[in-house]
Amino acid sequence: MLLLLGSIILAVHFNFKQGLSGYLQKIEQEKLQQFTQQLGEYYSQHKNWEEFYDHRFLFAWLSSSALAKYPQPFSLLPPPDFEHHRPPPPPRDFQDYHQSPDDHDHSHTPKPIDSDMWVSIDRIFVFDNQNKKIAGSPEPIDFEKEQKMPIVSEGQQVAWLVIKPNPLITDQLLIDFMQSQLHGYLWIVGVALLMSLFLAFVMTQQILLPLRRITTGMRSLTTGDFSTQITDKGYDELATLAKDFNLLGRALAESEQMRQQWLADISHELRTPLAVLRGELEALVDGIRVPTPERIRSLEQEVLSLTRLVDDLYQLSLSDLGALDYQFNRVELVEHCKMIVQTFQARFASRGMSLTFFTDYPNVFVSGDAMRLAQLFSNLLENSYRYTDNQGTCRITIEEQKSLVIIDVDDSAPSVDAQELPLLFERFHRVDKSRQRQTGGAGLGLAICQNIVKAHDGQIHATVSKLGGVRIRIELPKLHF
Repeated sequence: MLLLLGSIILAVHFNFKQGLSGYLQKIEQEKLQQFTQQLGEYYSQHKNWEEFYDHRFLFAWLSSSALAKYPQPFSLLPPPDFEHHRPPPPPRDFQDYHQSPDDHDHSHTPKPIDSDMWVSIDRIFVFDNQNKKIAGSPEPIDFEKEQKMPIVSEGQQVAWLVIKPNPLITDQLLIDFMQSQLHGYLWIVGVALLMSLFLAFVMTQQILLPLRRITTGMRSLTTGDFSTQITDKGYDELATLAKDFNLLGRALAESEQMRQQWLADISHELRTPLAVLRGELEALVDGIRVPTPERIRSLEQEVLSLTRLVDDLYQLSLSDLGALDYQFNRVELVEHCKMIVQTFQARFASRGMSLTFFTDYPNVFVSGDAMRLAQLFSNLLENSYRYTDNQGTCRITIEEQKSLVIIDVDDSAPSVDAQELPLLFERFHRVDKSRQRQTGGAGLGLAICQNIVKAHDGQIHATVSKLGGVRIRIELPKLHF
């Protein structure tokens, strides 16, 4: 922060100095233009530069020229007596300007100083047309390389005004002004730095406090305390992060609850057939029951129930992990469903149930896995077979819309309460009136169906059927050619 502020203040100061130098150079050029005009007017009146050899006259004339910041009327200065007291011409420079007043008898003549002039008199020179110095300081000067401005009188050039460059600011008032500006900048930097440190401290505390809460909450989650919730007030990014953390905590808590329920349901489902098997086998071993073919078939049915349950659990776990192998190809649903219906006709007829298939379309195509779709329809028909009363009805219909294929599986009574319908796809969920353990179901078939439909980018839901039972509707994306 300090380095940044220092860089900014240096850049501002440099820019200010450059701007001020450019401004002074512009003023200097304007004053020099006016000064050359005055020199031209002087030559028009006198036709020579002889008076410039008298430094008293020259200094007085400079003090009243355009180069003076505070010009004085030339008449206020004591004019020299050029007729009786003309001194010998001095060297054509300003060497007398640098001598002490005791060397010459003209200390009463005021000398212009640089702070009173727009341009330092040590930087200006007057040369005639033969490039000979008329006036100027004794310092050497290269006439060809320096800046020159023509002095024109009555339309003709009579001399040259030569100006030496001066990249530095020498005016004491301007130097004082620049120093005062620099001091002001330093004060501003100091105040800004203190305010920045204070604001940074406040903002850091505002940022660190929510972060500490989130860190504490994360540690609680790692220990298994999924009930942890943190304050999520506000609308900034940290508040959003806190809200997401709370959502994560609730999701983990729900997942843990489902995991525990899952284990409890599996244990419960496995315990019952195992208890039956154990009891029957102990009775046979103890001689309480005779091993008749009927009792052996009963034991076989319990083993088959366990096998189906284990197979369903295996399929469901693979589906949850995304490990089920799907080979997507073009599948024609009408013939596919007809074949599945035919395989179930005999089972439904054994209970006096009617199984029908209806569609107005000869061909309906989707992109899917034929084997998994067959598993889907088989599970739905198996579900209807188990939970529909004898002499009941099951009907499958296929409809085609603009972008969807809709498959409805309707069965007759018994039905399910409306509030129970969304729960049918949950694992191990049973409805008391229709899903009894004697039917052999474990409540996993519809959960497997839901995973298969999702893998095909479709939707599945349950409603009340017009036949008196439950309607399972499947919506799959239509395959376009």
